[in-house]
Amino acid sequence: MKKILSSSLLLLLVISCFTSAKAQVTISPTNMFIDDSNPFGTYMVINGSNETQEIGIDFLFSYSNTDEFGNRRIVQDDEEAENRYSIASYIRAFPRNFTLAPGQRQVVRLRLSTPNDLDDGTYWARIKTSSSPESPPVELQTNSAVAARVAITVEQVTGLFFKKGNVSTGITIGDINVKESDDGNSLLVLTNLTRDGNSPFLGSITVSMIDSRGNEVKRGFISTSIYFDGVHKQELDLTNVPSGNYTIKVQFESSRSDITAEDIIQMNTVNKTVSYSNR
Repeated sequence: MKKILSSSLLLLLVISCFTSAKAQVTISPTNMFIDDSNPFGTYMVINGSNETQEIGIDFLFSYSNTDEFGNRRIVQDDEEAENRYSIASYIRAFPRNFTLAPGQRQVVRLRLSTPNDLDDGTYWARIKTSSSPESPPVELQTNSAVAARVAITVEQVTGLFFKKGNVSTGITIGDINVKESDDGNSLLVLTNLTRDGNSPFLGSITVSMIDSRGNEVKRGFISTSIYFDGVHKQELDLTNVPSGNYTIKVQFESSRSDITAEDIIQMNTVNKTVSYSNR
């Protein structure tokens, strides 16, 4: 019984430490935008914990994409896309490694040095900010008592976008396929889409169910980024939806609450509809 209790306490300790660590260091902003007229940028790292934190900055390339069923995943092993769109190897951070005392904040300055022959378009990378509690010096550690310290490194990944020359984006909506679940309680809406222009789409997608009187009876909404062609998946709850004829409307617009309109590459709002009968 004692071993079981000790294991449970250890598990709670790890969960507690992990939950606390997630809130220790915050990053602002979570998406950065740089253009060729001013290849510099800054972001803030803030230590909100009661421990001194060791901070490390690194850069990597990845993007989100969907499969034919609309399932989203993070792609990190696309060598062709990395060679064409990555700026991870062109970024320098100042400072790159540092410590933050409790309540302290640090401005990290970024400098981007890209080749002169880049085509017009938007390029990107991820900023990985790692944080972990500072280890005490060896001479201050003691073996006089049995102690345990859970060393946790928290990695926060934020976006960095570089706009070069004339940039544009757009969405062409293809076929929209709808299918009820086996129990009839939900409707799966799969929207095939093509990303146009030379830049990712950063915006929002709204999927609405509209009745014969023009009233919206169900809605799904998401803010997202679309880097390449794919399939958007949205599930609508059919609970308490009366039998009848409906219109499913899918709309893409260049608007997100977490990114300013000045940073988003604008496009004309596009939408497409398909009929659906719930009988």
